[in-house]
Amino acid sequence: MKQGIRRNLTFCKLLKRRRSNNTSPIDAQLSLLRNPVRWYEHKLDTYPLVTKCVTSGIISGSGDLLCQYLTNSHNDARNYDWTRSLRFAILGSVLVAPSVHVWYGFLMTRIPEQSIKAIATRLFCDQGLFAPLFLPTFVSCLTVLEHVSDGINKNSLQLADDSTDFSSHLKTRLHEIPESVVVGWKIWVPSMTVMFAFVPNKYQVLYSNCVGFIWNAYLSWKTHEGEGASRKR
Repeated sequence: MKQGIRRNLTFCKLLKRRRSNNTSPIDAQLSLLRNPVRWYEHKLDTYPLVTKCVTSGIISGSGDLLCQYLTNSHNDARNYDWTRSLRFAILGSVLVAPSVHVWYGFLMTRIPEQSIKAIATRLFCDQGLFAPLFLPTFVSCLTVLEHVSDGINKNSLQLADDSTDFSSHLKTRLHEIPESVVVGWKIWVPSMTVMFAFVPNKYQVLYSNCVGFIWNAYLSWKTHEGEGASRKR
């Protein structure tokens, strides 16, 4: 009797797996349109890092577009710096998403409890240790991409202008890091408290990216504050 039940369960599992493997691209597209949340959950389960990278890139680039929209008085698409948004999207995909994917996984593995003390410890590690180190890393990479893209636009693979200009630009931005960290704490401390307390591990990167949509808009404004609107990269 028990063996018969086990055989039936095994057969049902094999049949379900075969049906899922035979899903056509059209069926996959329809499932995305019918239930995007379930489709996204499936992608998180099957391709977690790739899904987070793509999502982070889209949200990071959109945050810069929001900044340009708010600061563009004429609201003309011709005044948008699309290369600038692309740089944010690239960093969101290749730097932010992999870093926080590994970092959040490490935190939840080493401090898995859900007590108030554990949540406070994760919050301190994230905002007291990780954030002040990661922000200058992000700004430095952004500055490098800007000067490299300037060099490409000038048919040169060297940094735009010269090394002195690059160093001066980077030094100016890094000098503003402490102010940005304090502003970031006002956004991220309450947001991360909610995340560490209630958000499941596989959704934490998505959650932080959604908060990061506003943060990237601020960061875009801060890193380009005082720069001429006519300066194109």
